[in-house]
Amino acid sequence: MKHLFLRRFLPALLCLVLALSLTACGGKEDNTTKDGDEGTKGMISGGKGGKGGKGNVSASKVDPKQAAESLALLQGGLIYSDQTTGAVAYLGQRERRDRSPMTDWLLENCGDLASALPFLLDIPAERVLGAGYGNLYCIVPRDENTSLAVNHITWEAYGNGLHPEADEVLYREEYAQPVLVFVDADEPDIEIVLVTNEGVSLEWIPQIDEYEIPIIPIGDDGEAMLMDFAIFGYTTGLDYGDDWDLENWGPNDGNWEPAGDDWWLPPTDAGLENTTWICDCWMMELTADDSEAGYAGSAYVYFQPQEYQEYELVRDGVWRMEDDCLRLKLTAPVVDGNVDAAFPILIAPSGEEMHFQRARTGEGMPFLLSGADSVELTRSYG
Repeated sequence: MKHLFLRRFLPALLCLVLALSLTACGGKEDNTTKDGDEGTKGMISGGKGGKGGKGNVSASKVDPKQAAESLALLQGGLIYSDQTTGAVAYLGQRERRDRSPMTDWLLENCGDLASALPFLLDIPAERVLGAGYGNLYCIVPRDENTSLAVNHITWEAYGNGLHPEADEVLYREEYAQPVLVFVDADEPDIEIVLVTNEGVSLEWIPQIDEYEIPIIPIGDDGEAMLMDFAIFGYTTGLDYGDDWDLENWGPNDGNWEPAGDDWWLPPTDAGLENTTWICDCWMMELTADDSEAGYAGSAYVYFQPQEYQEYELVRDGVWRMEDDCLRLKLTAPVVDGNVDAAFPILIAPSGEEMHFQRARTGEGMPFLLSGADSVELTRSYG
């Protein structure tokens, strides 16, 4: 679960983007050159010192309608906080001598993300910025009324330390569009300036942490000012049918709505392994083992008759994730209450809460009390 929730603040429209398909794939070419830096010059040139981008992103491989729809859907997920100035994704590190076309490089290094959000492959050469190698980021403004400036910076020593000084404007638009930006992997040399139509401004120097996740700036109110959308590329295998309300992120039964935060996501098997969840006097434990082929591990449901008493095992069996559902196959040791059903679940961005729904086929669980169709479970570590 750690990796799933390190990337926070994702829109409820994720599945709409995942439903988009990439219509073509790029051919592969020799990615290296033996003659100094000629590989980079052959692909990205222009601007002072080669820092102004002239990329080789081929739009011929992208359906313009799908590209526009995917961008609109991503930006639609940025409206839930007034402090969100845009979105960012770290796409990987491009080697200095890499001569591959940008389209091929993107498909090779972040193909799942490019498939989910094909606008990445539709960014024209004039919006590919930087040296052409190093850490590559995609910056997406909040909306069409957000201004964006991308500045090259150097670090000057004065006062008590080093301070960034802008020495060249690589891009500046009042009505900005997404850009691809190369940043020096050792000493960040790019500054991002975003200003929304509501007057919220952000100055940010792109950097990643030890997990290769962008270090997202936090506003005065404690909210993230950028949304990391890279998780769109590794949340895969989701296949929502016609009975799934993509706009409202739930089944078309009119009953489901997460409380307070629309950016909850289904977990993976790895995200749920060895976790424990509690609700009132109930506890559900999910372990990782090979107890039954085709399942991620064992599942145990406990009940506490009274406060301070020990929990009693009331169901046990196996579990696995199936798309957005937690499949539970449980038997009841004492009473007739066997369960074999798939329950839609979502995990909060913090990883500490689970929204557990009644199965779409009608089956429930003991902690769905009084005929309730959903319940909130809390992660337990004790």
